Amino acid sequence: MVGTLTTIDILGRLKTLRKEMALRQESLAERLGVDRSTYVRKERGAIPITTDEWLKLAKALERDPSYFFLCSPKPGSAEAGLAGRERLLLKLYRSLRVNEQDDMISAVYLKLRSIRRKAVQDTLRMLREA
Repeated sequence: MVGTLTTIDILGRLKTLRKEMALRQESLAERLGVDRSTYVRKERGAIPITTDEWLKLAKALERDPSYFFLCSPKPGSAEAGLAGRERLLLKLYRSLRVNEQDDMISAVYLKLRSIRRKAVQDTLRMLREA
């Protein structure tokens, strides 16, 4: 069954992602060409966010616009089976900008390429190809 996202869910994703990326409301307001108070009202749902603004927000937050609107499992549910360190590494990776994620993957690859276990080598190969 396909779930439905409410406006509150969609705006919650926006706010959560902004906070995870440690971006201030002023920064996103500037990207939209509005003042901070207008942005705050948009993030709270008091003023609608236009399609053009959603596209600008997606670009600023380095996400596909569909990220905000498509149903997916509740945040965190996919990580429920992860150990503490795994969860922290995933959180760290997701908090990085795209170029920083690439740098992290490169660093991991360089550090681990000398490990000869098949599972490690297969995973590194997939990372390189992704």
